[in-house]
Amino acid sequence: MSMEDAIKLSVNLGLGGLAFTDHYDLDSPGDNDKFNFDPVKQQASIDEFRIKYPSQEIFKGIELGLQTGSLEKAKTLALSHNFDSIIASIHFVDGNDPYHSDYYYHNRPKEAYRRYIETIYECISQFGTFDILGHFDYIVRYSPYKEKSLTMKEYGDELDSVLKVLISGGKALEINTNTYRERGGRTPVLDRWVLVRYRELGGEFVSLGSDAHDLERIAENFEPYTTFVKSCGFNYITHYKNRKSVCVKIE
Repeated sequence: MSMEDAIKLSVNLGLGGLAFTDHYDLDSPGDNDKFNFDPVKQQASIDEFRIKYPSQEIFKGIELGLQTGSLEKAKTLALSHNFDSIIASIHFVDGNDPYHSDYYYHNRPKEAYRRYIETIYECISQFGTFDILGHFDYIVRYSPYKEKSLTMKEYGDELDSVLKVLISGGKALEINTNTYRERGGRTPVLDRWVLVRYRELGGEFVSLGSDAHDLERIAENFEPYTTFVKSCGFNYITHYKNRKSVCVKIE
């Protein structure tokens, strides 16, 4: 997917803007570093396209993969470039990637899910250089278990700890629509009570992301999840410009 094709499609879809939040994982196991992007090149390209498409807002972003051992390096990277938005995501748990089945085979469902939430907390409680917590329930996306959600009922204490860090830091919680797609006959489900609890605790900022690695998924399912977010007590969807929150009212 080229950057310009994505921009053209966003215009055709009537989107008010588009954020490029490429992945960057520091100290990732194996050869996962090969997926990292060059922020200088990315931002130079966006500057060019902002001139070419002046009516479309195009945001400079990064999805920064966090691990407890590389938080200082992550902070240095985040502050070395002029990002509009920084998404903090957890892609590795104790050196293992939940994308691969080996992670799950060594754990029972509750242990695997609980450890993922604990890892989120360990990272974001020590790292504040971000705007959005990305795909908080990434762990259920590729899971082979029948349990398809991170629920408040089962993981309330752990999720509360994460939500309170977000709220105290004025961070946004991302609803990543890519998570709730069918894979291998299994479709993960977003537990609405996580959002209800987030609002109850004082959470204000919810962001939508489609995690689009191809054109077909740009803004995928934004409409139904916008309605979902509103049903949980939120009146705005939030995105970021120059690291400042921009809240768009849900009609």
